Amino acid sequence: MAHWERILRDENVVVKAIVVDLDKIPSFHEPKKVNAAIKDYSKMLLADSMVANFYSKVGTMGMADLQNTLGGLPVRNFSAGQQANVAAGEKFKMGGEYIGQLNTSRGGEQTHACMPGCVIQCSNVYADANGKEVVSPVEYETLGLLGTNCGLSDPDDLAQMNYLANDLGVDTIELGATLAVLMEAGLGNFGDVKFMADCMAEMRKGSEKGKLWAQGTARVGEHYNVKRVPVIKKQAISAYDPRVIEATGIAMMATAQGADHTAGNLPRLKTREMELPAIIEQSLAHQARIAANDSLGLCIFGMSVTNPNTEFIANAINAAHGTSLTKDFLEPLGRETLRLEHEFNKHAGFTAKDDELPAFFYEEPLPPTNHVARFHGADVHGMYDRV
Repeated sequence: MAHWERILRDENVVVKAIVVDLDKIPSFHEPKKVNAAIKDYSKMLLADSMVANFYSKVGTMGMADLQNTLGGLPVRNFSAGQQANVAAGEKFKMGGEYIGQLNTSRGGEQTHACMPGCVIQCSNVYADANGKEVVSPVEYETLGLLGTNCGLSDPDDLAQMNYLANDLGVDTIELGATLAVLMEAGLGNFGDVKFMADCMAEMRKGSEKGKLWAQGTARVGEHYNVKRVPVIKKQAISAYDPRVIEATGIAMMATAQGADHTAGNLPRLKTREMELPAIIEQSLAHQARIAANDSLGLCIFGMSVTNPNTEFIANAINAAHGTSLTKDFLEPLGRETLRLEHEFNKHAGFTAKDDELPAFFYEEPLPPTNHVARFHGADVHGMYDRV
């Protein structure tokens, strides 16, 4: 360790990475209690209705059905919030209800573990018409940004684009937002999968155009002088339009993680019936819970089990590390995380201006709700002063 400390203190040395290879299970304070807690936690997850009926059964793509109904789905570069009017009898093919049935009928896996040991299994393996695996997984954010946001309405087209993006090793949120901005600029048509594939091929070749497009949504929008560029802090926002999904939008605006829906996603909160202070209060509480789960390395999709059972979680951690945490440890852990993240960004020079949404969110009503964004950067920037 002293050797590494000398290297790290040498200002002439650039450390790109430190790799720690652990080939055995770490030692625990009380290993039998830890193993028992892991088994009990798994049973609790499998018995939870949210896990069993949504995440395990449909997966994250089920969120597309809800967002299409609410009108908060990104469609054709955030110019609409709904792709199909299901209430009027139109079929929505880009949601979990349709894709899940299609995929399982072909022999694909709709319930799949993204990593060894996962019992939630919200991942999937998407199969083509011949039953051959195309890509794993098709997730909601990919479906929204690389799919409906680019004008796609066929899940087979989405799966092919998802495969290309994975093979290229690029983020599907940023890529989907970038491609839609290119379409908005007139370089391609919405729904044109060949154009999308060609753009990725240019990025792979490292051509002059490909290098520009690989710089992401903000820089591409600026280069082509596009008005509708859906970014916060120069990062593409995720598949929740902040004009409709306001609580998630507020979290994406203010979080130090930058345009990150996972920092505080509340897609079902009926915010149009609430004033800003109440929304911020709920957002902060949820962000703290998520930050605590992240800090512990627990999947946020298991929060419906984790959060009500903090005494159980505290006892498991105590058995693992010999600590003496109480059941009240979780929320302070999350709030301290938020405070430190906010302090980091403040010292990095971020201000309320950086929390502002792009102007089109305030100026363009979003069909079918015709809502515009209600809150500005100055309204939400100070929320972390409360922690």
